[in-house]
Amino acid sequence: MKIPSENSVVPLPERLRAERKRLHLSQEEFGRLGGVTKTAQWLYESGRNWPTLEYLESLRLHGIDVGFIATGSRQSKDHLDWVILKNAFLLIQHAFAERTDMKFTAEQLFDAFKTVVDASMGVTRPDLVKERAHESNPLEEKIDE
Repeated sequence: MKIPSENSVVPLPERLRAERKRLHLSQEEFGRLGGVTKTAQWLYESGRNWPTLEYLESLRLHGIDVGFIATGSRQSKDHLDWVILKNAFLLIQHAFAERTDMKFTAEQLFDAFKTVVDASMGVTRPDLVKERAHESNPLEEKIDE
């Protein structure tokens, strides 16, 4: 991964790959944490496809730093800055606003933006927590090995 200058933004696929490598996980292992296949993980890391919010939430529930993946910044939960907001906005713009096959209202786009910002601060979606509360944490199992 290239070392970014102070004003540059590391692209999401590079941040995703960096987080996976930081945890010493294969694409298959990391994809499994996000509920996707190795191929889908490769597509995300190559920039050929963009991760869904469900994928990011699943990673977060497994202890992955989704705030870094979404924004490129490893900030404390009490601190929110313009870099986080800019990267969250760019993620939503790319994933939703630029889609020509679907139209979204401003409220829907804001809700998606808020979800990304909340995820970067560790806020959990209650509907996904209930679904996955009974699942084990494969990341913890891997670390214990």
